[in-house]
Amino acid sequence: MKYSLPILLILNFSSLFSQSKENTLALNDTWFGGESESNGKPVIIRGRDHLKNFIDSKEYNEYIELVWKMERETESGIPTPDENFFMGKVEDALINDLETDLQSVLAIVHTNDNIRSWIFYTKSVPEFLKRINKTLSAFEKLPIEITNDEDVNWELYTGILKGYHLEPK
Repeated sequence: MKYSLPILLILNFSSLFSQSKENTLALNDTWFGGESESNGKPVIIRGRDHLKNFIDSKEYNEYIELVWKMERETESGIPTPDENFFMGKVEDALINDLETDLQSVLAIVHTNDNIRSWIFYTKSVPEFLKRINKTLSAFEKLPIEITNDEDVNWELYTGILKGYHLEPK
């Protein structure tokens, strides 16, 4: 005599149709701020210290630094109120175009000695450059230089945080 046993099969469909990492990454928009001094001039820094999930994702392996040499140098090395306002408009446009789908993430903003730099970590340098070219074309020519480097372990970012006695969260 043959017996048939019912088989109970439990599937975890969520693992079959799991979301991509970019959909599970969440950007915490909490910023830290710090001030110090270098060569008698103030250093102002702000950044996000809640980016550990982006570090751990291993998807953001390069950083891009945008460096803005201020048009009107000041004795303190800090931008004039008008230039600071305009830099804020440019920064907002960059964030809007680069962070909407988390293609890139702004990690650190550093101001000192008539220079402001923005450090973004990105999934793709070519995509980043394509997007900022489009974004920056809405403005007249800007005094910005762009550099990039590989930083799989986010050593630049974590080094800056350690300088302010912070750890990525």
